[in-house]
Amino acid sequence: MSKKEIELTNEQKYCQAQIDDLNQKLATLNFQIDQVKAGLSVFTNLYAEETAKINNNSKEGETKNDDT
Repeated sequence: MSKKEIELTNEQKYCQAQIDDLNQKLATLNFQIDQVKAGLSVFTNLYAEETAKINNNSKEGETKNDDT
């Protein structure tokens, strides 16, 4: 072993393993957050479109009723 290489203690190795695992979990959670945000956006837009259709149909019905 050269002078530049330092042997890590078991505690340091354990901490490094925890840090590596937590970084991986963070990356996974960020990936999942992106998926959830995209899905939420899709369903929010769909909800707004469906609501607009109902409002438009309701207004069309009122116009037809006014003409009679």
